[in-house]
Amino acid sequence: MPGRNIIRFINSLKQKKNRLHYRLFIIEGEKAVDELTESGHEIHSVCATGEWLSERRLSEGMTVFPGRGQNSTTGKIPLHKVSDTELSRISSLKTPNRVLAVVHMPSPAFEPENLAGSLTLFLDNIQDPGNLGTLIRSAHWFGIDNIILTRGSAEVTNPKVIQATMGSILRVRTHYVDPATFFGMPEIAGLPVFGAFAGAPDIYSAELPGHGLIILGNESQGISGEVEKFITRKIGIPPFPGKGKSPESLNMAVAGSIIISEFRRRRPVIIQNERK
Repeated sequence: MPGRNIIRFINSLKQKKNRLHYRLFIIEGEKAVDELTESGHEIHSVCATGEWLSERRLSEGMTVFPGRGQNSTTGKIPLHKVSDTELSRISSLKTPNRVLAVVHMPSPAFEPENLAGSLTLFLDNIQDPGNLGTLIRSAHWFGIDNIILTRGSAEVTNPKVIQATMGSILRVRTHYVDPATFFGMPEIAGLPVFGAFAGAPDIYSAELPGHGLIILGNESQGISGEVEKFITRKIGIPPFPGKGKSPESLNMAVAGSIIISEFRRRRPVIIQNERK
């Protein structure tokens, strides 16, 4: 069983300042941890119930974690056996799910030249962790490798964000930027920049390229003036009212997912034999 210090330390990572200080965050749930073992990300430690350990023929202590893919984690990782009560003390979930992993924060290099031929999501002051997590998951589904965020956006290692991504946080690179600096880069100049606005021209009749930036704004304020000036084209999702009155707006994550889907429908991703 883990000592009090380990439980206290894991609980401390629920606070943003401690996650940033230690460069660690928490991933919970069997599917997410299975995804983690195949992602190549560096794992700090794992806490799991005896049932979960026994199903994988593991025991408490320093163990070689059993990866299932060619990119699997193979290093020795501390495995801590926990009771259901102990797991509930360190979990952020209402119903803890047998296993929790502490993970080192990745530091992906930002290479703006790689955005030239691809579709990239730009999130301007997205505040709701659930919305951010859902958009990361949608980006992964639709083959978007990079998400750019303004520094006022929610933190991607927030437990609510991590849970909403369902493991996709491990597959999508996120970068926080200053808008003026980002759009001032020569690699970004010339890229088509699409901004989502209520009442803007219909996306379904718009000509959409297979590359560029899709900008989504804050849930209540929309895209800021600081970012709007860099937009080259405004797009919107028209309502299709039934018998009653249409709602005033769509949920931001839903709207973003619809927009990404429409871009991909016009210009589907070309799957390479070996993805970089």
